[in-house]
Amino acid sequence: MPVSSRLRLLGMLCLIGGVLQVADTPLDLWWSDPTSPVHAVARLIWAIANLALIGGPLGIIAHRFVSPGWLTMAGAGIAILGMLSQASGMISYLVFPDSGAGQILTPPGGILIALGMVVLGIATLLGKMLAGWQAWAPLLVGLYFIAQLALIQIPFFLGKGLLIFAPLVDLWGLFWILLGAVIVLSEAVPAQLPLART
Repeated sequence: MPVSSRLRLLGMLCLIGGVLQVADTPLDLWWSDPTSPVHAVARLIWAIANLALIGGPLGIIAHRFVSPGWLTMAGAGIAILGMLSQASGMISYLVFPDSGAGQILTPPGGILIALGMVVLGIATLLGKMLAGWQAWAPLLVGLYFIAQLALIQIPFFLGKGLLIFAPLVDLWGLFWILLGAVIVLSEAVPAQLPLART
């Protein structure tokens, strides 16, 4: 498979993950009963979406939108760890519903993804390999989750708001779709040749 096809595949995975997250929204809005078979399908969709979203941070690195420094690797590593945590949590809900493992793995996973993508987004902006709105796509992925957490979750836990967490997190997929489109439609940045040492 040519390099360009492999790079686009990472973008397509990110796109698919985002589409699956958005597609999960009606399931969370209309079938919220945790014992419902549809609810189990929603969790399976979310697990698959998180595994597909790994194509996002990997695509950013593979396209060389960022220099492969410690900031880049830390951001990508934290984001991928969060995706694996979320996917594992959703699978735990399905396989071991009474174990509590899903509740332990899923919330920290979302926070790790958001923090990792903020770090990776900052590295992308600093790298200046992308221009315009495309340069902001990775950062927006991380900032959306943090914004909805602050605006919706904190008032709820303070007893001053309504919990509409699941649908808002599902809409996170819109920003992943945007990032996937950037990866699919962009050309890889040529690798810079290392300077000769004397």
